[in-house]
Amino acid sequence: MEYILGFGSPHKALKAEEILKKASVPFRLLPVPKALDASCGLVISVKDGAFHDASGVLEKNGLRPRNIYRKEGEDYVKV
Repeated sequence: MEYILGFGSPHKALKAEEILKKASVPFRLLPVPKALDASCGLVISVKDGAFHDASGVLEKNGLRPRNIYRKEGEDYVKV
């Protein structure tokens, strides 16, 4: 299962990328899926096994996602 973490701005998504790299948490930086928003932007994608680690590391560093979605097939379900 895959989780999509949205931060509301590319700057915050890039900050999340920096934090997760330093903590060696596996993730991918992606464009916002069109199903979630038609505008340009960035999100962090993490697999189920890394979701709790990513959430904990980001919160510890004062950066909480604005939105979290779980990908179910082609659909995104808000968590």
